[in-house]
Amino acid sequence: MLTQSDGAGAVTPSQTAAERARNRRRKPVRRLRLGLAIFAIGIAVAVIVQASWRSLASSKLQTQASAAPLVLDKPRFTGVLKDGRPFLITADRAVRDSEDQNIVRLTTPLLVRGYGEANPSQATAKTGVYREAENTLLLTDEVKITSAEGYDFDAPRALIDLRTGSVSGDAGIAGSGPKGSTQANAYSVTDKGDRVVLKGRVKTRLEPQR
Repeated sequence: MLTQSDGAGAVTPSQTAAERARNRRRKPVRRLRLGLAIFAIGIAVAVIVQASWRSLASSKLQTQASAAPLVLDKPRFTGVLKDGRPFLITADRAVRDSEDQNIVRLTTPLLVRGYGEANPSQATAKTGVYREAENTLLLTDEVKITSAEGYDFDAPRALIDLRTGSVSGDAGIAGSGPKGSTQANAYSVTDKGDRVVLKGRVKTRLEPQR
């Protein structure tokens, strides 16, 4: 004979089995939720890393761009000397120094003093350095100077003051013209060419005038 308590005791095992079945079904769901959570965290980390990398790369590119030197092809610099003569500087290329903005390095520079006038003088070289603050042009490597009077000079170096128009060099000079030839270890030319000073092993040959 079954009593009420006996009935309750008979139902309990079936409820425990159902709970166990539900728990078995919940385990894969929990694993799936955990996997989705880990996947979401991984995506968030990847997004943060990617954003940080892009920011770093952008900052690096901006730094490189700001540090990159300014390069100009076929540049032209113009001005007026202290004596009123206009001058023109051209080159195949000009590169502004990235560390010293005052310095512009020139490839095959050409200086024309008295630009636009009837008899200008010229100076060319393979390389040159233009200093804006000092307003000077240093020509180096196969410097050739042609004066308005028809003289041609060769020198390793020529420093030209673009305010006064004076030219000087301390590595030698050799040249010739209508009145003769000359060579020396150092030279300076001032006063529009009216004053020439030669120093060190000076050799001059004058041509007889007819």
